[in-house]
Amino acid sequence: MKRRFGVSLPESVAVKLDELALSTSSDRSSIVARALEEYLHDDLHEHGEHVCTGLIILMSEKSIDVSSLKSEIIKAQLTIRSSAGYITVLYVEGFYGSVRNLRKKVSRRCVFTRYIPLSCVYMRRS
Repeated sequence: MKRRFGVSLPESVAVKLDELALSTSSDRSSIVARALEEYLHDDLHEHGEHVCTGLIILMSEKSIDVSSLKSEIIKAQLTIRSSAGYITVLYVEGFYGSVRNLRKKVSRRCVFTRYIPLSCVYMRRS
């Protein structure tokens, strides 16, 4: 079941949306629905403590020494030198509060950070 409603977008965003729809042979509604699902997942993910597994993606001008962070939630890392600088991908497992704190700590040294949750286990409150 779908629900229809109107959304006002800045002209530049609407133009980009039209271009994306044309280039992917898709429609605006499908693109907006997918984007909102991603946004809502990220936003809702931050509410309530839980155990999660995910990727923290970092982009920085200089290589980041992840070993100095001494974080038990970092299970693996990959660093790539690109024309834009360094891209580091951290595979993390642990309580979301620890993931959030780690991301906050490393973001001070980065141009860009993003957390992509892969799985979450929410704790029931008694």
